[in-house]
Amino acid sequence: MNLRSSDIKAIARDSLRGHWFSSIIAAILAAVFGVFFMSFIVWARYGLLMAAAVRYLEDIPNYFFLIPLVMAVIVLFQFFFGGAVHLGYIKYNLSLLDREKARLSSLFSCFGSFWKAVAMRVGLFFIVFCCSLLLIVPGIIVYFIYPMTPYVLEERPAFPVIEAMRSSRKMMRGNKWKLFCLRFSFIGWDLLCLLTLGLAAIYVVPLKQTAEAVFYNEISGRADVYYGRPSHD
Repeated sequence: MNLRSSDIKAIARDSLRGHWFSSIIAAILAAVFGVFFMSFIVWARYGLLMAAAVRYLEDIPNYFFLIPLVMAVIVLFQFFFGGAVHLGYIKYNLSLLDREKARLSSLFSCFGSFWKAVAMRVGLFFIVFCCSLLLIVPGIIVYFIYPMTPYVLEERPAFPVIEAMRSSRKMMRGNKWKLFCLRFSFIGWDLLCLLTLGLAAIYVVPLKQTAEAVFYNEISGRADVYYGRPSHD
């Protein structure tokens, strides 16, 4: 298969038909548990929340120490728990594509890989961070080398994290631009999320995450296994 961004999004919308409500709940739970922790937009929101708290909550006793402490607890909670829930969220989205019963309980079904998911997050964070310190462009390139790591780890929980990262690097060879185009195709929706103070994310996040699962299905060959290879007659 060689799907365009529009094809991928069409498949995602079709998979979500009849499952929008549960997918919205799944996305909200995923956000609460820090699945999107490593997103730039999430960190921008942290910054805005911190600024608003400092500006409007200054009458709280010891607020100067209390607010950073609360934020630190939230950050640590989301960092540690977000990895395992991320694997479960991927499992949920792949179930949608496989036309299986997508259960919200899937989000919490991968805690057996808790420490492996934490190691994955630590590894990916430092690789992207260190490359970004050198130059912005290498950081961006690395960001598009390892995005399939959690997908591999969800389907192959016995894999070491480093092996899942190698698999992602192999799959993304020749597919980085395609993923960039897919993500960029949501730029209008992302702007709408900003303009609506995040309300539009109720629609955008499930669609975007399901679309990325479609992308993984295609480049990993998983779609061929589940649905059969397309005929070339």
